[in-house]
This record gives sequence, structure tokens and C-alpha cells, in this order.
Amino acid sequence: MIGEWLKQLESSLQGSGSGTDSSGVDSQEIERVAALLLIEVARSDQSIEASELDAIATAIESISSLSRDDIDTLIEASISDADAVVSLHAHVRLVNDRFDKAGRIALVENMWRVAFADGDLDRYEEQRIRTLSDLLYLKHRDFMQAKHRAEHAHQSTG
Repeated sequence: MIGEWLKQLESSLQGSGSGTDSSGVDSQEIERVAALLLIEVARSDQSIEASELDAIATAIESISSLSRDDIDTLIEASISDADAVVSLHAHVRLVNDRFDKAGRIALVENMWRVAFADGDLDRYEEQRIRTLSDLLYLKHRDFMQAKHRAEHAHQSTG
């Protein structure tokens, strides 16, 4: 199902071609913002587990042509960025500007996958995903359906 995220994001990105749209945002910026938001979910419970980092890498790998080493570097940079970020407003705005509803739902589903990755859904992770889902202008129904799909996928693999 994560593989479908690539298709959804590709179809939801406005503009195409060289990887940069008329606003000057390129695919690397999208990858960085997605990684940052997924890191925010992972660190909501005050620790980032290796399984969560793997889930983030898998999610980014599905939307990117980067090598696994480059993805790992991107994740490390996103962790540093997350430590320095005061507000997620600009990042969320970029997602809202560039993704259609299906792309935003796919991102929230991947947030749930990260939260379930360590086998312990923490209330702070759920609260962070709920907040981000609201900021992404998704309905509660979309939030819950994404949660159930991610939970089902986690139970089938675990």
C-alpha cells in the first residue's frame, strides 16, 4: 500500500516536467517536507525507534528516486531540521498547496504507519497525527480510514 503513495503523490503534485513547479518548489523539497512531518510523528512519544526510521525511509523511498543512502541522509537532515523548527505552518502549507486530497490522505496514512511501526501507538503520536490531519484540511472520516488501513497493514505484516 505504501507503493501506491508514489502514484497518488505523483498524480496530486501540481505541475510536472523538470521536477520544479512555477513556485520554484522541486521534488527534493517535497521529499524533505514529507520526511520532516513523518519525523514529527515518530518523535511525538519522545523517542524515535529504528522501526519508525525504517517506516519513514520506506515511505520516502516510495515517492523518490533517491538511493537508500541518500534517503538516510535526508532523514538525518530532517531530524536536525525538526529540532530547529518552531512552527510547521510553512511545511503544512506546502503540502496543502502541492497535494490534492488523495495525496494528503496518503501522507496521513504514512504517518499512521510510522506510529504503528514500533508496535506501540502512543497517545502523543495520535494527537500529532490528528493535529496535522486537521491542518491538512482532512475530515475526521479520512483520518480514521487512514488509521484503519495502516493498522490493518501493520497487523498483516506483524
